[in-house]
Amino acid sequence: MSGGIDHLKRNLDQLKAVYHRRRGEQAKLLEKEASLKQEMEKARQDEECLEQVRLLLLEAAKHAREQGRRQVELMVTQALQFVFGADMEFKVIIEEKRDRPEAEFYVCSNYGDYRVETAPQDARGGGVVDVISLALRLALLHAFPTPVGGPAVLDEPGKHVSEEYAPQLARFLKGFSQSLGRQVIMVSHNQHLADSADIAYLMEMHQGKSSVRRIR
Repeated sequence: MSGGIDHLKRNLDQLKAVYHRRRGEQAKLLEKEASLKQEMEKARQDEECLEQVRLLLLEAAKHAREQGRRQVELMVTQALQFVFGADMEFKVIIEEKRDRPEAEFYVCSNYGDYRVETAPQDARGGGVVDVISLALRLALLHAFPTPVGGPAVLDEPGKHVSEEYAPQLARFLKGFSQSLGRQVIMVSHNQHLADSADIAYLMEMHQGKSSVRRIR
């Protein structure tokens, strides 16, 4: 009889030991679960914060892009109107394609009550493309919060601009240099551009030899 009771006591003690061990394991699991929940909540909060930062940066980038777009439009439009007349405008359209911004350029011409938008290469010949390309290069020097320093070095600017519009192009470059305080250094065969320079050199070749002399 007493042996049976002792056996039951041993079994009970074993069950108690198992119970307490399992309770300890459960407590550790609950503690780990709580820790994981805290980590998940922190990760969720971090993700929300990063998403807010991403959206803020995107908005800032859009704002900066919009400012740059307007500045480029204004400067190129001024160049076109200065050279070709007041009936021309330059337009930049920025669209998101494949998660990246892409820009399309258009020349807007006004003919009385009619307004026509065309690609630069289709607008009144190569002279327009030359002026747009030149104005874009000059605009990029000033499109950043801190403008790019140094002179503007140009090789045959307005090469395809007709003789009719060359004097206006020369005055535009002169005005750009004076208004923004930036030196312009250029190589050109155009006499109107050469005449607009403060300092000019003439390069000639005789019998295979080059000579340079100052003419202004």
